[in-house]
Amino acid sequence: MCAVQVKLELGHRAQVRKKPTVEGFTHDWMVFVRGPEHSNIQHFVEKVVFHLHESFPRPKRVPQEKSWRLALKPCGQAGYQRTRGIRQ
Repeated sequence: MCAVQVKLELGHRAQVRKKPTVEGFTHDWMVFVRGPEHSNIQHFVEKVVFHLHESFPRPKRVPQEKSWRLALKPCGQAGYQRTRGIRQ
């Protein structure tokens, strides 16, 4: 029997803007799926789907780049659910 273990980092990062936008947004925000220490996960992950809060335009987003990150600029506060496609 053969077993493979793949470690993934699922996370987000928010950065305070120097100046709020006209709408009052105070942060730039990014969500991501990556390998530990930025290791390549393309052999294991086919695609990533981010389900954002309904207040975002197009709350279901699929990054086209294999970096599997989604930058949302600017935003106030946000919520998301992470789903991932694992190759079998």
